[in-house]
Amino acid sequence: MPTSAVRYAVPPEKAGKPASHGGLASFTVTTTGTYRIALGAGAWVDVVRDGKAVTSATHAHGPTCSAIRKMVDFKLTPGRYLLQIAGNADPAQSPHRSKNGHLVERIGNGPRG
Repeated sequence: MPTSAVRYAVPPEKAGKPASHGGLASFTVTTTGTYRIALGAGAWVDVVRDGKAVTSATHAHGPTCSAIRKMVDFKLTPGRYLLQIAGNADPAQSPHRSKNGHLVERIGNGPRG
């Protein structure tokens, strides 16, 4: 949907051009770790918890010869989160699902105690 029509919980740091697209999806984390969001287009990604944007851990491009353009990792602890996407120039592009069908995929272990 047009970014201007999305009611974001936290204003995106980069909302994109007026004709860009965005959306929201909620998800639950049950295990502490690093989680990745992969997109097929350049867009701004925020993960929100308790009304605040979570700082991303890393950013990267997708593998060569893949449809993934952008990957963003977040270190998350158990709880409910909101995924916000803004500034997507291509309305047909959405987050890539992992081989397990997830929008947000755990890629690493959290701190060991």
